[in-house]
Amino acid sequence: MSAPHGVVMYVPGSRWDDIRGTDYHLATAISGVERVLWVDPPLPLHHFSSRNGLSLRHPWAVTEVETGITVLRSLSIPFFTRRGFSRVAGKLQRMAIRSALKAVSAVPTATILSSPISEFPMKNSGVNVLYVTDDWLSGASMMGLSKRRIAGILDQNLASAKIVAAVSPYLAAAVAALAPAGAAVEVIPNGCRAATTESGPSVQRTRSAALIGQLNERLDMDVLEAVLSTGTPITVIGPRTDRDPRLGQRLDDFLASPKVTWLGTLPASDLGPHLAAAGVGLTPYADNEFNRSSFPLKTLDYLAAGIPVVATDLPAVQWLDTDLVSIGATAQEFSQKVQAVLEASPNPTRESDRKRFAAQHTWQARSAGLLKLIDDVFP
Repeated sequence: MSAPHGVVMYVPGSRWDDIRGTDYHLATAISGVERVLWVDPPLPLHHFSSRNGLSLRHPWAVTEVETGITVLRSLSIPFFTRRGFSRVAGKLQRMAIRSALKAVSAVPTATILSSPISEFPMKNSGVNVLYVTDDWLSGASMMGLSKRRIAGILDQNLASAKIVAAVSPYLAAAVAALAPAGAAVEVIPNGCRAATTESGPSVQRTRSAALIGQLNERLDMDVLEAVLSTGTPITVIGPRTDRDPRLGQRLDDFLASPKVTWLGTLPASDLGPHLAAAGVGLTPYADNEFNRSSFPLKTLDYLAAGIPVVATDLPAVQWLDTDLVSIGATAQEFSQKVQAVLEASPNPTRESDRKRFAAQHTWQARSAGLLKLIDDVFP
């Protein structure tokens, strides 16, 4: 057997095949430097099928999904997230992880945990990094989780982590208030794909807006309805994940408008033409505690595509500290900013400025910052 190699173990809150958000992009960027073992949240026993390669005789499986990234999928007992069953589930997961590490001949140099309901799975797993990607406590009800249970797990993970990081300065301050005395909380914001700067066939931008991302309670429907009332065509790309019936009805009405084109979920490779044709990108997040702690991916994705952005006034926008993003503090002001952007003459220099700005905030830059923190602890 060959000598074990180092691997970064990534324990996310979502599965590899789910919606591709922060964890997917960060792990992919890390895999350009270090090998990654992605640990999928376990599947309950009654959910296994031949499609995922799992069975009662083979309760775990490893698959290399991309160069440098191996995914561990495993089975667990039903209701494994409940307090009374979590100890058994944790033991089963540790067994699966040890088997997976042996199968790929690897030892973890670091474990990045970014799940609100998982604990660091094992001892001797390198540098423990707790990466808080959202305000899990204030968003518990929206995620259908127990706030009390999340708080208990968060306390345990803060005590076990060698490095604690959060996705925004606002969230970092909130996490620092819960962390052991003197513990520093680093800021590792969301990033974007590298901006496309090469020349190619020019696309005529239209007097239309683009909205990408999940459609749920994070959106400010007053803002979207104000933009729609001006007659602005809006292309919407992303899945619905809403739970609130009242917001659901407003979303129904919004998406049914003849001025709205809803394309559902598209592969990242298909976003380019739609963003290239848009005159403005929208980041219409409601002003609440959960969103104040967030760092919307879409804002940087718009800038990487070279299009102007209008966003609601949240701490993450202020942190970017750039006039390349217009801020609308109210629904009326937001709508007015959108109209002003669409009525302005095209400016190739500003488009290049947006792409250059986004290039400073790529996922590769974010992963480099996180790996440096790990190297400082464990060279």
